[in-house]
Amino acid sequence: MSETTTEANQHQTHEAKESPYLVPIAILIAGLLIAGAVLMRNGGGNAPVAATGQELTGQVLPVTDEDHIYGSRNADVFFIEYSDFRCSFCARFHSTILEILNKYEGRVAWVYRHTPYQPGGREAAIASECVADLVNEDAFWSYNERAMNNQRSLSPEWHQQTAVELGADQTEFQECIASGNYDELIREHTLNSQELGSQGTPYTVLLTRNGDTIKFAGAQPIENVTMFVERAIKSLE
Repeated sequence: MSETTTEANQHQTHEAKESPYLVPIAILIAGLLIAGAVLMRNGGGNAPVAATGQELTGQVLPVTDEDHIYGSRNADVFFIEYSDFRCSFCARFHSTILEILNKYEGRVAWVYRHTPYQPGGREAAIASECVADLVNEDAFWSYNERAMNNQRSLSPEWHQQTAVELGADQTEFQECIASGNYDELIREHTLNSQELGSQGTPYTVLLTRNGDTIKFAGAQPIENVTMFVERAIKSLE
């Protein structure tokens, strides 16, 4: 599952009530999408195709020192998550990512990128960047963990209190929030996610050290994610 807007979810629920055939059809489509997560090699003759069947209009942004990376920067696979701190499916997927990192310790590293669609998501994204800037990278990941576990509490007051608890100066944090310094970064991440075929969050790209990619959408169960990671690792053999 992935999340865009509440209105969209309500519309889907209404449609499901209208026809008894929509649920089994939806299950079939979901299975096809899971099977359709594809491994793509850079430089191929044909345009990459996402699981939705739509041609991609861009390539995944390369992982650089500017990214937030949890794990080894020399990992075999970068688990790039396009996410929203206010997305309930992202919070659900959070524990799955942690399981993957523990299972493939040293081989898989997590890269977090911002695609805030939900109300308050943009403010949380900016707050996380300010925490990273004013404290350090470890503080960013601590903020990430707290935010995903306290989505209902997120507010300007919560961001400030958390930032201070993590070591940020309150005045400097307020100045950072108002600076607009991260507007372009968030825009760049969001546009890249959309270019790759995303229509919601979470959206994931597995990028191998050889440049191969596997893309999939939603809060997939651990069994599916493990299958995708295994496929990415196998492509390196």
